[in-house]
Amino acid sequence: MAAKTSRRVGSTMTETPSAGNQKTGLIAAGAAATSLGVVTTGARVAYDAGLSPATLVAFRVLVGTVAVILLLIALKRGFKIARDARRPAVGLSLGMIMIAYGYMSSVFFIPVSLAALIFYFYPIIVLILSSIADRTVPGLITQAAFFAAFIGLALALGPSFDSLDWRGLLGAGIAAMGATMVMICGAAAARRMDPITLTFYSQISSLPIVLAVMYFAGGPALPEGGVGWAGLGFAAGGYLFGIIFQMLAVRFADPTPVSMIHNLEPLVTLIIAAVILGERLSPLQYAGGGLVLAAVMIAGREMAGRERT
Repeated sequence: MAAKTSRRVGSTMTETPSAGNQKTGLIAAGAAATSLGVVTTGARVAYDAGLSPATLVAFRVLVGTVAVILLLIALKRGFKIARDARRPAVGLSLGMIMIAYGYMSSVFFIPVSLAALIFYFYPIIVLILSSIADRTVPGLITQAAFFAAFIGLALALGPSFDSLDWRGLLGAGIAAMGATMVMICGAAAARRMDPITLTFYSQISSLPIVLAVMYFAGGPALPEGGVGWAGLGFAAGGYLFGIIFQMLAVRFADPTPVSMIHNLEPLVTLIIAAVILGERLSPLQYAGGGLVLAAVMIAGREMAGRERT
């Protein structure tokens, strides 16, 4: 059996996953990125049918809470939260709220493509913070791969810089920091308790906040028609499965490679939008997507090689 070591992340100790667990975690990360990639397209369909952003956030958290409760009962899992997982679990929940409202507010002031590009700077932030915590310097190939993935996303997303409202930039930055907290705090918490139970607490702690925001934003504004409800269902389902797979990913793999794989999420969104919504991708977008895929593969191989040594 592979030896396991411990290292400090922030103020908590986490166990470094074995090579076998890393592989399991990265597969879960790929599943999470795919599931979360469905959310944007589903949300767009529901928005066109009258759904409000605040209602979407509240609805998916409510559905997620109920679904996870039923799953815990069916699997006969407990609701107990480990004492040493409480603090990182709070950080995880806070990070998810920062993502939801930081990203949602940013698109009111800056183009969606620019907000997405700022948000997906978070894998680089995770790389930097993890390196500081580990007191190591990532290899040049790993560093180059992370920045190449970011450049590839810039090509694939094609952000517009026509509007640089500071409120939008701040909102997207808050969302990026929230995603960083989800990765790092999520890893610290998920290795101390059942990841499905952790998912429950991340949702139930957010529920009062998202319901209050929906209320003060004018109350629920639900979609009209079967297509709108189908879009809402896909958005909520993609979110639920994405969060569960993400908790599994950071339980079994380190936050840095998990965050790198999440660069695939916007590519999944672009592909689904092209297939379902009929949107056309330019050659530059295809080139950007190819660069992201190559960077993810190179970084994964490089980090796996360093772990074996």
